[in-house]
Amino acid sequence: MRTIIVFIFSLMAFAVAAQPNTEIYTYDLSLSDSGYVIQNPVNITYQNPGYDNQPHFKPDGTLYYVTTIDGQTEVAQAELNEYSWTQLTYTPDSEYSPTPMLGRDGFSAIKLETDGTQLLWQFLDSGESSVLIDSLKIGYHCWYNEDVVVAFVLGEPSTLQVCHLKTGENIIHQKNIGRSLDKMPNKPLISYVSKENEDWEIKSLHPITGATAVVAKTLPGSEDLAWSSNGSVFMGKGSVLYSFTPEKDSDWKKVHFKDNSFSKSQSKILNGITRLAINPQGNKIAIVVNQAP
Repeated sequence: MRTIIVFIFSLMAFAVAAQPNTEIYTYDLSLSDSGYVIQNPVNITYQNPGYDNQPHFKPDGTLYYVTTIDGQTEVAQAELNEYSWTQLTYTPDSEYSPTPMLGRDGFSAIKLETDGTQLLWQFLDSGESSVLIDSLKIGYHCWYNEDVVVAFVLGEPSTLQVCHLKTGENIIHQKNIGRSLDKMPNKPLISYVSKENEDWEIKSLHPITGATAVVAKTLPGSEDLAWSSNGSVFMGKGSVLYSFTPEKDSDWKKVHFKDNSFSKSQSKILNGITRLAINPQGNKIAIVVNQAP
């Protein structure tokens, strides 16, 4: 592995074709009497040209993400307290959606090979790597337990499938879903975005029983979300971040900056919010935005 400290970081000169130029910012997240607030933005990808995206916090609070290096995407890890990052993959292919595994030391990720093959792999801390599911072209995934992975499977339309690693059984539960798959806090459920109706919905799935329920309508046109440890869900639209607490709120609420306002400078940073991730402690949020021109 190669660790690169902020002070010696040099910008890469290449970008991945067809991928947008994006950045990842982290903010401190807290709950005030008037709602959620964020403060102290840090650009953890340092204006690296190209695609810096798909953040996912590890249990210890460090952050997996993908970054553009020499014209392709590699998995990296950000040490937020040390202001440093580490490159984790060095392959001739591109990796996406790095996710901490359950019951294994390492992470899983989508590997897009040069011949177009796209499969879910595991990358162990020991340095070994291997295919986890060889029968499906998976775009995004979420671990339910050590044996069960819930996957967004590419196709026309896309499908939500529950994959049992021990038996090799893959069960289709719904068609036409969004890319966000997240384990819901303190519940044996996975959330996903259903696009079956004109108004998209956040729905829950029990991967074992197959039971589903509507949690909330999404923000119009938004499909990326993240859950905090206390049961609130977050989405972004444009330059505004929103929260929704299913047992409490009737509609989405704006998340404000610490001074209770969205300043022009902060709104400029949060241009085109897409993917989100929140650490297990619930006090840090990672936000993917368009890279400033």
